[in-house]
Amino acid sequence: MPTKPTRSGAKARVALLGFDLGTSSLKALVLAQDGTVLGEHSEAYPTQRPHPGWSEQDPDAWWAACVRATRAALETATRAHGLLDVRGIGLSGQMHTFVLVDRAGRAVRPAVTWMDTRAQDQLEHVRREIAAADLAERVANPVVLGLTLLPLVWLREHEPASLDAAASLLMAKDALRLRLTGSFGSEPTDASATLLADVPERTWSAPVAQLFDLPPGLLPALGASDAAAGALLREPAAELGLPAGIPVAYGAGDQQAAAVGMGTLRPGDAQLMVGTGAQALAVRERAERDPSGRLHTFCHVEGFVQQASVNNAGSALAWVRAVLGLSWPALYAAPVRSAGLPAFVPYLTGERTPLMKGHARGAWLGVGASHDAQALAGAAVAGVVTSIRDGVEALRAHGAAPRALRGSGGGLRVASFAQAVADALETPLTVVDQGSASGVGAALLGGVAAGVFADLADAAARAARADAVTYEPAADGADLWRARSAWRQALDGLGFHEHVAARPESTDAAA
Repeated sequence: MPTKPTRSGAKARVALLGFDLGTSSLKALVLAQDGTVLGEHSEAYPTQRPHPGWSEQDPDAWWAACVRATRAALETATRAHGLLDVRGIGLSGQMHTFVLVDRAGRAVRPAVTWMDTRAQDQLEHVRREIAAADLAERVANPVVLGLTLLPLVWLREHEPASLDAAASLLMAKDALRLRLTGSFGSEPTDASATLLADVPERTWSAPVAQLFDLPPGLLPALGASDAAAGALLREPAAELGLPAGIPVAYGAGDQQAAAVGMGTLRPGDAQLMVGTGAQALAVRERAERDPSGRLHTFCHVEGFVQQASVNNAGSALAWVRAVLGLSWPALYAAPVRSAGLPAFVPYLTGERTPLMKGHARGAWLGVGASHDAQALAGAAVAGVVTSIRDGVEALRAHGAAPRALRGSGGGLRVASFAQAVADALETPLTVVDQGSASGVGAALLGGVAAGVFADLADAAARAARADAVTYEPAADGADLWRARSAWRQALDGLGFHEHVAARPESTDAAA
């Protein structure tokens, strides 16, 4: 049924709705059948940190943000494009973040986000148990803080009542879909990022659940990302300003949804997403675990991906901007190619690829009396770009050799930053500007579920019409970035980050 007509007798334009439940905000995106973004809106919600290392969010705040964002996005779309006929809804969400819900679908405690590091003391125990049970190849991922299993083990030890009261474990976007449809469930892309899945088999791992004494039935049934999980119920439909009965897809984790939105579907395809963190993703034919432990191996909507996950990208630059009192344009205008810059290590909240050390910390090094705020800012931008290079190099070292990358998000919208990234990667970088790539991918999955598109390939081909700019690597840029990466790796090898984090006066050394 159409929503909000703007002129009498107008024919409704077929549209799809994508929800991207991110780390700090929910984006609602209205997509036309031809891949054009008709409207989008973002609404923020807070993260609570009641104790050192904890990171929690309120699922009710997600829903309130969803209602506000949806109404605003639909208002924008109908005002600009006229009558809409919303045919399908899809979702993407922050991976690893989970909610425990009871049989009525109510959260039994706040959601635990991927930024949570409370399970530091359980980390080595979980590593030993998985290795001893010969499950490493099946979970296919390094055992690191931030993945879902670790805080679940902490809850089993410290909050057993929460687990006992839970009927189901839902990933963030799955909890939102439960609110929309009343249906419990998840899908392989999010499940594979929990350490609770048999990744090659694209299903939950009963041996892992038994090994860590998780309640029977806690892990919900899995459906295909582009299949309909249910239909929009009357009450949430009224809150959103939509008709009831619209098919709602299972959806996908944010990176895999972004891959759908950017057409990154076939083996050999690769992409780079820059936001709070940075994720470099390569599509692979099989689930290939990285024995070095620097990469994640997840299910794609079809097939598999390997992913280099950099924790500190946009978040580190936001911190630097606030500390130095600079605007975003001033930060990105700072010099990055000067050989005389200080060095910046951006591991402010620990780091995954390439360290996989939640307790690592950052620093400016080599600061001299001649350095000013612009030099410190330039060093910070260069430090983040170096981390992105290290992530892509980890993919290359494990057999993924992208000849080119698609990119989206954050600083990649700034030409100077995108050019620096292309130079550092020594690879052409095509930046796609289509709003939220994850939101576009979610909407496309909703379109497949609703039958608007014949299949996933048909859906992804529509998004390929988005405007894009390709940055070719500068011929004279490679040596500088190679030197910066080699210096960073040497510093990492010295254990500098462990020594800093372990100082007795540090109040968050366990994070």
